[in-house]
Order: sequence, then structure tokens, then C-alpha cells
Amino acid sequence: MRGAIFDLDGTLVDSMDLWDRVPGMLVRGFGKEPAADLPARLAEMDLPQAARYLIDTYGLPCTTDQLLKRVDQLVDEQYRCHVALKPGAARLLETLAARGVPMCIATASEEHQARQAMERLGQWKHFSFVLSSSQYGPKTRPDIYREAARRLGAQPRDIVVFEDALHAARTAKQAGFLVAGVYEPSAEADSAQMRAVCDWYLPRLDDEAFLARL
Repeated sequence: MRGAIFDLDGTLVDSMDLWDRVPGMLVRGFGKEPAADLPARLAEMDLPQAARYLIDTYGLPCTTDQLLKRVDQLVDEQYRCHVALKPGAARLLETLAARGVPMCIATASEEHQARQAMERLGQWKHFSFVLSSSQYGPKTRPDIYREAARRLGAQPRDIVVFEDALHAARTAKQAGFLVAGVYEPSAEADSAQMRAVCDWYLPRLDDEAFLARL
């Protein structure tokens, strides 16, 4: 392994419940009632796409930038003060660092949110940089992974991408990366497909069988 790319939400940190709640909070803030399946509809979008969808679907009287500022206000404190590491994350990161594997984060969240969370949790020392889908597009496209590989200085075939979302795992795999699927309770319905797509499927980030192969 010559590099590792980590998703943030649902992979490194336990924050999927937060992101499931935020869209509904935004819509209700304008006096509208969100659809019950709204989080699922937004799952494969980056933040600007999701904001435009909410504005168009619910007729929200604001611009995309204004809505994204509301998102930042809602979630920044959670990353800065509350979100927790997923089980086994610290051990895996320490193991990779001890073996000299360069690491980065590729996330649908904002760069500063990822960094704030990792700094508070004592894990930022392991990462070289963060890339956000706000700049590189949603993970239905491989752009963010390819840019991460370029910055890591390694070929996709030598890099492991850690993801909890099926669409992201599929994109990384199709782009030639090795993929480690990470169990996330909110995505349990996709677990069978994740096992089929990924090179490994980890019930925990410090899965013993996976660590033994590093």
C-alpha cells in the first residue's frame, strides 16, 4: 500500500445521523415539510447539488450560497465539539502511520470541518491533506480520488480507498483503486452489494484479518 484515502462521515467519524437530520432541519426552518426519504434522495449529491435540490424542490427563498452558510452554522459545532471516531479508527491510523503509508481525507463535508474534527480527536497528525467534494464534485465521479492519488504520488492500484457508501465505493473501484468498505449501520441495506464491490469489507476499521494483510 502506497497511500490511503479515507472518507470522513460514516467511515472515520460517527456522523451519519447528523447528516440525515440536517436537510429536514433546513427545510423546516423555512416552514416547509420535508419528504420522509429526503436523506436518501440526497445521498449521492455533493453539498452544492443538495442545496440546489432543496431550493428547487421546496421553493426555498434563498440562494445556494445562503443555504450552504446555514448548513455550516448547523454542523460546524458538531464537528468541532461532538462527533466521535468510528470504532477501530485510531488503531488503523496508527498502524498505517507506523508503516509509513501517506494518508488523506476525501469527503463530501467541508475541508475545515474534517480538519477540526481530526484535530480535536488527536488524529490530524496522520493526514497530509483534505479534499472536499465542494471543490471536486460528488463521489459519483472519480475526480476527487484521482486528485488525491496525484497528491499522494501513487497510482490508484497502490492506494486503498476507505468508504462506507456504496456509490462512492463503486466509483473508486471503477477508477482502479483498491477499496475497503466500512460497515455503517445507516447503510446496512447495501452491505451485500458492498461486499461484492469492495476488495475488503470491514465490520470495524481495525478488523484483525485486514490488519494482518497490511
